[in-house]
Amino acid sequence: MKALAIIAGTLAVLNIAHAQWQRDLKVIGSASGQFFVSAQSLNLSPHSVELAAGPNMVTLEPSLLAVSCERVKQALLRELNMPDEWQGKIFVVLRPARSADDPIAITPERLGGHWDCRVELPDAVDRNRFIEAVVRACFLEIANRNAGDRPSEVPEWLARGFTRQLLGSSAIKLVLPAPRALENGMNVSRVTMDFTDAPHKAGGTTRFLNPLAEAAEILRTNSPLTFDQLSWPTDEQLSGDAAAVYGSCAQLFVSELLRLKNGPACLRVMLAEMPNYLNWQLAFLDAFHGIFPEPLDVEKWWALNLAEFSGRDLMHLLTPEASWRQLDAIFQFPIEVQIGAAPPMRTDITFQTIIRGWSRTQQLQMIKKKLWELDLLRLRISPDFIPLLDGYRQTLQEYYKKRHASLRILAFIGPVPDKAVDEAIQRLDALDAQRARMRPQPPVAAAAETATPPAP
Repeated sequence: MKALAIIAGTLAVLNIAHAQWQRDLKVIGSASGQFFVSAQSLNLSPHSVELAAGPNMVTLEPSLLAVSCERVKQALLRELNMPDEWQGKIFVVLRPARSADDPIAITPERLGGHWDCRVELPDAVDRNRFIEAVVRACFLEIANRNAGDRPSEVPEWLARGFTRQLLGSSAIKLVLPAPRALENGMNVSRVTMDFTDAPHKAGGTTRFLNPLAEAAEILRTNSPLTFDQLSWPTDEQLSGDAAAVYGSCAQLFVSELLRLKNGPACLRVMLAEMPNYLNWQLAFLDAFHGIFPEPLDVEKWWALNLAEFSGRDLMHLLTPEASWRQLDAIFQFPIEVQIGAAPPMRTDITFQTIIRGWSRTQQLQMIKKKLWELDLLRLRISPDFIPLLDGYRQTLQEYYKKRHASLRILAFIGPVPDKAVDEAIQRLDALDAQRARMRPQPPVAAAAETATPPAP
């Protein structure tokens, strides 16, 4: 009996505490009814106010926060040309800030047959981190509208790229900070527009006319990321100074996708199809299949856009020596050969050997890869080597078309002599001979040859 009395007393205390917490909890809904902001108090702690004095920091008050969430969502929907047809709710829970880099938790939750989203935020936070959190929550809600028991995951480049795009392109102020001063009895918020592409960071009250101005400067002085690095970033690439490089590449990737014909529509399809795939890449390739028939097409498109945007490759042409080496490297095919119990030995085979011996499917995959590498090298190669490079490209392209067409009839007529093989090998032999003649001689060897008298 005594134990039961203790348990009953404990439950009573917990019920009283829970009732007190519910009375103190402040919940504010947004205009559309999708966002619900809750906080224990409408008043900020002195520590939160102190943290908010830091650069790019803002305080989040429930009533203004609900409006800011709606503004971020509407800006995102405008970029996607998408109506506001939300299904899941987004619950934003504010907690007192402890430090300037407090963690932000974003968790999808399945309730009542659909997916909602819970976002836990400190009440003093970096402006960009807050917008990114709302962008992630909105993308999760969109991507999970057709999801079953497993929620979809939003790719990192999509969340970070869209965040930077909205920060640079939104015509309205996305985050409403708490009023700090009055002018003539009214709260005033000022926004400075920068009509140049000056390479300095935009502050909380400054927006560029060109949303990619900051990204352009970062990518001119840092090595850009490949499509694979964008797709599967490491922790190091998402933290510290490297995060700015990743964010700039992600913004450029998103911006270029939106510029494609039907780009916004393809992104909407990708988000809708994500629950049907185990990873977002398959949904991406399905949605953009009309633009990128193969994964390699995405990598080629991205690399060419990077070169054009940053201007790095166009401003730094390779020397003739480096041009010859890189062109030669494209046609080096190292393989390992093992004879008996001896350790494997590395050797090289020619492209002609691949054409003679590999299957058609393997050949086509290799040729597509080499054509992509030649396209990239053409942006930087010394002008003297462009005709030779174009000769290789034309030969491979013509052989690819003939080889690809022959695949359709092999199942019906069996193996047949293929003149395309002999023609391609002859042209490649001639191009290889030309490449060998164009090999630049080292300065010392060239001088020695000049000084050597002719034989009698």
